[in-house]
This record gives sequence, structure tokens and C-alpha cells, in this order.
Amino acid sequence: MALLLRTQLLILTSCLAIAKDNPTITVQVVNTQASERQLTYTTPGHSGSSNTTCDTNGSAIDTGTVTSINANTNCTTTSSAPTPPQTHTRTIAQEHVYAIMPDGAHVTLWCQAGFRHCYYLQPGSYTAEVKGNSLWMYAHDLSGKAHKIKYRAVGGW
Repeated sequence: MALLLRTQLLILTSCLAIAKDNPTITVQVVNTQASERQLTYTTPGHSGSSNTTCDTNGSAIDTGTVTSINANTNCTTTSSAPTPPQTHTRTIAQEHVYAIMPDGAHVTLWCQAGFRHCYYLQPGSYTAEVKGNSLWMYAHDLSGKAHKIKYRAVGGW
């Protein structure tokens, strides 16, 4: 049992040593602006269609010299009207954060609420994790809970 516990502890410490931490920096937020982006897309139309179904029933009487046939055919046609293509317009809320990086570079950070949750960041200092061209900013709500919000660097200002 002790050997199993030591082995598990060794594996856990090895995994922790291999795990990479993303570098954290302090970002100075100067201003935040909210905006809306207009999105337009088109759904294709459909051509009309028609379908006919027929049902035939009947009987034949053979008297030896004459064959008499009595039959009825009932047909039903269903149609669907064509629909034209439709253009839809939607708006997506966005946040643009103007910030100063630790090296003094002025950057614009962008968050689109349609894909993730964004916060209006008040001016001040924020801790952020750097992941490629993105910053994961830590913002605190009124209860003090930290929220990690993804912002993309989109240029300077």
C-alpha cells in the first residue's frame, strides 16, 4: 500500500513539473468602449414541389364471352409553394479595450460577446495571462469572484 501511494505521489509530481504555466503580466486599462457589430447572412430559398398519389380499386366480371371491368381511380396532389431566399440581419455586442502593455505598447483588445462573455473593464490595472495573440484578463465582479475573459489583440491606438 505504501509503495502504491509513493508511486502515485511520484506520478503527480512529475505531471506538475511537466505542466506549463502561461506567463502573467499586468496590463493598464485606459478606456473601454462598447459597440455593436452588424451581421448579415442569407438563407437559401426552395423551389416549389408537387406530388401526386393515385389509388385505383375495381373488379372484373368474366361471363365466359364478355369480361366486364368496373374500376375507380382517386388521385390526390399536394403542392408546396416556393420560398425566396431571405436576408437576416443581427447585431453582436463587442467590447474594445484600450490598454498599455508592460513594455509601454498601446494596444486595442477586442472581445465579442456573441462568442464568449465580455465585461466592461474600468480603467485600472489587471492581471492577464498571455496565450499567443490573446490575453486572458482577470476581472472581479461585485462579490469579488474573478472571471477570466478572453481578449484578442487587434492593433495599436
